[in-house]
Amino acid sequence: MNKDKRGAERRIDARNAYSGHIFFATKDRFFEGELKNYSERGLFIKTYEFLELGAFITVALPSVCGQRSKVKAQILWRNHEGYGVELVKERTGKNTKLLRLEARSRELNHIPYPSRHHTL
Repeated sequence: MNKDKRGAERRIDARNAYSGHIFFATKDRFFEGELKNYSERGLFIKTYEFLELGAFITVALPSVCGQRSKVKAQILWRNHEGYGVELVKERTGKNTKLLRLEARSRELNHIPYPSRHHTL
C-alpha cells in the first residue's frame, strides 16, 4: 500500500453507504452518532463529540436478523464531520460480529436506496 495515497485510493476494502443512528461508548461515557459508511475493517461515525485519537470504543451495531451485537474499534482519524474507526478483531481469527456486519452489508445492498435508513 502506498502511504502517499489518500482516502479511497488507500482503502483495501470497499465502503458501503449507510445512514442510521448508532450508539458507541468509551470506558467513561455513552455517545450517539450516525453511521455514514462501513467496510469489513472499519466504520465512519458522524458525531460532533470530541474523542481522543487512538482511543478504543465499543460500538453497538444495527441489529442483524433481530440480534444486536457490539464490536470493539479504535479511533484512527477524524475530520470536521466525525471519526474513522478500525474494527478490532479477536486474536482467534475473524470476529463473529464482523461476520454479522458483513451479512448485514449483503442484506442492505439488496434494499432499494430510500429504504436503507435504519435505526437501532
